[in-house]
Amino acid sequence: MKNKDYVSQNKNKRQPRRSSKARETRPFPVFKLSIILVAVFGFAYFLSQIDGGSSTGVVEQEQKTTKKTKQTLPPPPEDEEWQFIEELENKQVKVSTEELEDKGPYIVRCTTVRSKERAEALKAKIAFAGFESKVKEYKGTSGLWYRVDLGPYEKKRTAEKTRHELKRNGIHGCLFR
Repeated sequence: MKNKDYVSQNKNKRQPRRSSKARETRPFPVFKLSIILVAVFGFAYFLSQIDGGSSTGVVEQEQKTTKKTKQTLPPPPEDEEWQFIEELENKQVKVSTEELEDKGPYIVRCTTVRSKERAEALKAKIAFAGFESKVKEYKGTSGLWYRVDLGPYEKKRTAEKTRHELKRNGIHGCLFR
């Protein structure tokens, strides 16, 4: 296929003109306009009927209810003394502070793999993130496994902080226990 040279094309080419048949004018939509006008005037009439009919009834109702409420209200009490104000000022609250016990040292476990090379590569990646990790070897039911662990941490908060920092550095899937 031959490459087309767009740079040297003539920029003054004109688009072909449309024929006069495409510019047909439509007749004015008298029927649609009359339907819209009837709907608008009908809505305005409806609103005027609502506004005129309800205003007199509401005023009369308000006058009747104010007369009734003025007669049924009890007289205001003279010098009331509130007991709860004095009770609150003299109230002593005893608060017991119990220390929450940490459930022991927390270990952040990042992975368990079969090859030592993959475990060492993850250990190096964790070292670049600024944390020290250990590769531990253990024998499972299906063979030899290598774990990459961080810690131990005394508080759960520091273990969580470490896990979030590792996640920000692209090391996902670390859990603490």
